Formats: sequence, structure tokens, C-alpha cells
Amino acid sequence: MIRLATNSFSWHPTYNRGIGQLSALEICRRAAAAGAEGIEIDPSRVTASDLRDAGIALSGASTGGPLFDDWTTLDADRVVATAAGVRALGGEYVFFTTAPKGGWGAHERVTEGDLGLAGERLSALARRIRAEGLAMGLHNHAASPEGFAAELSLLAEHTVPDLVGLYLDIGWAYCSDGDPVALIERFGPRLMGLHFRNHTADKVPTQMLCQGALHIPGIVAALTAAGYEGWASLELWHREDVPVVKSMQQCQTESLSCLQMLFEGRTGTG
Repeated sequence: MIRLATNSFSWHPTYNRGIGQLSALEICRRAAAAGAEGIEIDPSRVTASDLRDAGIALSGASTGGPLFDDWTTLDADRVVATAAGVRALGGEYVFFTTAPKGGWGAHERVTEGDLGLAGERLSALARRIRAEGLAMGLHNHAASPEGFAAELSLLAEHTVPDLVGLYLDIGWAYCSDGDPVALIERFGPRLMGLHFRNHTADKVPTQMLCQGALHIPGIVAALTAAGYEGWASLELWHREDVPVVKSMQQCQTESLSCLQMLFEGRTGTG
């Protein structure tokens, strides 16, 4: 069964235009009012009481670190602590974003040796996450074809398939010249989560999901054909170059409604 979530990233005051800093409880309330069943949020920010009050589940949370560089036991421990927090609140997964080699903004070439070492680290981390009773997936976040190819190689060739899944970020895949449908067909059995976002042909995020260059109905159809059952999370990005004429609350509501209709086999443009 597909369940719809949203990511707290979208509710940050930088992107939730005209709205100041919201508490975790208020984010949860607004997400639930928009139609989300789950929220991706740092478990240290939210309580079981907050979730009950809002009428929403914690679906999972974001983690990450410098797998290609100075990865330490402390880095791994922080990820496991986040996973333990997710589990304590009834969540089901964490997704891991690896920083590029050399750090964010760097463009260093990733070697096979780098990939092998990162894969060992990620698989070892996934074993610890599995011990917490959670699933873990590699979250693609590269913004270039080369970086995306490295992420896919890391996953496909250097990690243990039964431990590390793919948390497919549809928006970032598109920005890296990837084909989301082809990726779903290739990695179907390893899919463990998704971020939904749409973009223009110029790779600028759109204000709502079902408007843009990405054919969301085709992506949903591919997921259905692959037999995916799990969480699908909305992650709208109202950055400064996005023409926004509706509030984040309206865009979340309409985008989640669009996704719901598509997964139920109904038509809608959102």
C-alpha cells in the first residue's frame, strides 16, 4: 500500500514564503491538513505527543555524512542515533545522503577505490540500522551526470543489496539527466522510498508537483508496475527563482491530492 508523506524541508521559512519559523508541531499539523499521512522530520525535533496531536505518523528521517572523505565512528554513531530516534517514534526508515568527495561544492573525481571504501562504510552502517529495525536507502542528491553516475555505481556495485536500498529522489535524478522511469525499472526491487518533485525543462523546480517537464503519471505507472509499496514523500522547493502564486499550504494540498488520485488510478492535474 502506498502512503503519502511530506518532507519538513519544504516548510523551512526560506521556502515557505511569507511564513516565519514554524515549530515541529505546527509543521506536522500543516502537513496533516494538506493530506499527508506521514512526515519526514528529525526525530530530535518532534515528540510522540506532537505526532498524536497533529494526527500524523513519522515516516522516516534524513541522515548523511562524508562517506568519501574523513568518515569516523562518530559520524556513524550520529546516523544510528537518528535511526534509534525514528524507531522510538514508530518510523520505518532513514535515507542517507553522501557528501560529494571533497565536500559540498567540490568537483573531485571519484575513483573505483573511493567507491569501494564508501560502499564498505555504507553497508556496515546499514547493518547497524537494520539492527534498529529500520530500512536504509541511499538518497541520490547529485546535480550533475557524473555525480549521479557515481551514486548509482556506489549503490549497484559496492553495497550489499539486502541492506542498502535506493531512496530515489525524482527531482535530483532529473536534474542530473537521469530518467526516473528507467531508474524505477532498473532498481525496482531495491526501491525503499521516494522524493517527488517536478521541474521545468530548464531544471527549475515547479511550485506544484503535477506541473512541469516530468510526467508524473508515467512515473506513478512505473512504480505500480514495479510493485512498489511503501512511503512516497513530497518535497516541494520554492526557491527564489520559482514563480510562486500559491501558498506552500495550497501547493502541498493540491500536489498530495494529485499523487493520491494517480496512485488510485484516477486522473487529475493538480
